[in-house]
Amino acid sequence: MDKNMELLLRKLDEKLEKQANLITQSVTKNVTEAIDEKMNAIMEENKLLKNKVLELELKIKSLEREKRKNNLVFFGVEEIGKTERELVDYIKDTIEESGVKMNSQEISNIYRIGKQAENKNRPVVVSLTTQWKKHLILQNKSKFPSKIYVKEDYSKETLEKRKQLMSQLEEEKKKGNIAYLKHDKLIVKKPGDNSRDKRRREPSDSPDQTTQFKSDLAKKVNHPRPKMQKNTIIRPNILNYVEKTRSDPCPNSPKN
Repeated sequence: MDKNMELLLRKLDEKLEKQANLITQSVTKNVTEAIDEKMNAIMEENKLLKNKVLELELKIKSLEREKRKNNLVFFGVEEIGKTERELVDYIKDTIEESGVKMNSQEISNIYRIGKQAENKNRPVVVSLTTQWKKHLILQNKSKFPSKIYVKEDYSKETLEKRKQLMSQLEEEKKKGNIAYLKHDKLIVKKPGDNSRDKRRREPSDSPDQTTQFKSDLAKKVNHPRPKMQKNTIIRPNILNYVEKTRSDPCPNSPKN
């Protein structure tokens, strides 16, 4: 009796253990699926937020670049005794001495950047009303006084990228290539590279088609359509029929 009871209890324990394992596995699976589903939703939302942040960063960079596109930074301008009005006049006179005609109204804003310190001339940011005037000033910057030089206005991030590209720029120039920095990118061209001109000269049609088109065009030009005279009146056929009927009311009647 005792052995049978022990055997029964053992089987009962085994069955309970199996059921416990099944319940544990089922609960674990359900919890895991729920966690995975929640994590997937969080990851998808995180991905969307990252794309949104990236999009906003690009917009901010674009706005900042747009804001700076008409700016020039003047270095070496003495700071002592120069009010905003005096600063505008000084910059205007300096630009005109380089051979560029300048009006005070073409300067929309002017200010210094950096902390003020003794024996230090802070850079002057000059905002111009037009971009072509900015390029004209840059073309004549070599004519400025030796103590004054001018550069384009870039953000700190762009200045850092340009600084990193300087060594590569010098290497390309040593190779004999045409290299220059455009904003935060390095532009390199091979000497005599006229691929652009070649692309422009590529015909879109075959020579025979082009010749035929020119011939047809010449015929149209040399033989224009005749102009209608102002006094000419064109009547539709039905009107001609009515006119004829009025003049001869009985066209089919026999003659006496």
